[in-house]
Amino acid sequence: MLKVATGSSEETDSVEAFEEAYEIAMEDLGGMQPKAALVFAGIDLDLSVVADELRKQQPDIVIAGCTTDGEVATPEGFLEDSLVITLFASDDVSISVGMGANASSAPEQATADAVAMAKAATSGTPALCIAMPEGIGTNINSIVEGLRDALGQDFPIVGGAAGDQLRFQGTHQLCNDQMVSDAVVVMLLSGDITVSCGVSTGYTPLGSVHKVTKSEGSVIQEIDGRPAVDLYKDYVQAQSIFFPLAVHVPGREGFLLSSPQHFDEETGAIHFVNPVAADREVQIATASRDEIVSASRAAVQQAFDSFPDDLVPDAALVFSCAGRRAALGTRTGEEYESFEDIIGGAFPTAGFYTYGEISPVGKSGKSLPHTNAFVAVLLGSPSAS
Repeated sequence: MLKVATGSSEETDSVEAFEEAYEIAMEDLGGMQPKAALVFAGIDLDLSVVADELRKQQPDIVIAGCTTDGEVATPEGFLEDSLVITLFASDDVSISVGMGANASSAPEQATADAVAMAKAATSGTPALCIAMPEGIGTNINSIVEGLRDALGQDFPIVGGAAGDQLRFQGTHQLCNDQMVSDAVVVMLLSGDITVSCGVSTGYTPLGSVHKVTKSEGSVIQEIDGRPAVDLYKDYVQAQSIFFPLAVHVPGREGFLLSSPQHFDEETGAIHFVNPVAADREVQIATASRDEIVSASRAAVQQAFDSFPDDLVPDAALVFSCAGRRAALGTRTGEEYESFEDIIGGAFPTAGFYTYGEISPVGKSGKSLPHTNAFVAVLLGSPSAS
């Protein structure tokens, strides 16, 4: 049996926030002993304080988490500057955590170290990885590749890159008692766990296909032999972060979105969230707010359609892009509302707004990095039926 409970607080003091969120989550556990905690927090809260307080209450608990661009929790929905604590209790599901350092400079080693640490702490068969890597200065493509290499190419990996409310100054990750940066933190659930996922963006490519003719990492200097900024001038007459680039990647179903972070008018280059290789075909992508909200509903429906009919989900996790939150503005809460419309508030939900999402795609089950996506994850165990 897997029992999951979520609590949240909007208190600005880290200790007070912990006390409120923890009390709510423990009450919902109904007397069961938690063995693991997921922690999602606004950047101004101190994750190390939260870890210390958790350890005082639960000396043997394992902890993983990160700072965010916004939080999600039942029943409040979308939150900002808050603390969300999700507690896991189970007699037959093992939960372990791991951390690897230097995610930006050595993503393959960081992911291998994180997975090795988590695997060493469990005797069960891993069934799901929840990943929370550094979200600034890292290559999420390399991180996901490293996780697949360590866990298996078709192993289910979900999660999101840590955020800092679009300040782009620095994020934090949490692994047990360590608050770190530039790291990959994972939580492994091992045992008889059922997982289903859905992912959608709502974005549609606009106009003709163009070719990247000069790039370095996440900076595109030229498209079709012209300054990259000219593409945005041609299509949207503006330097706007609300129009991501649809990158057509060979062998990938659909396209990968990459959001612009900075337009350099002097050099003509554009800095994007993800690396974009030269010779890649690209298009400007667009979506209305209604289309963005509809995509979140579609992702939730995908997850439900893939979940076994004879099981009842124990919990849901959501990972949505910070770019979606920025585009939705005051309508951000509608993403969670569309989720709740389908699940009917039947089980706890937690998540956060990320600097890059991770989820399996389609029937292949292969986990991939995403941008400007909404990811819905359902968790269940046989005894919940």
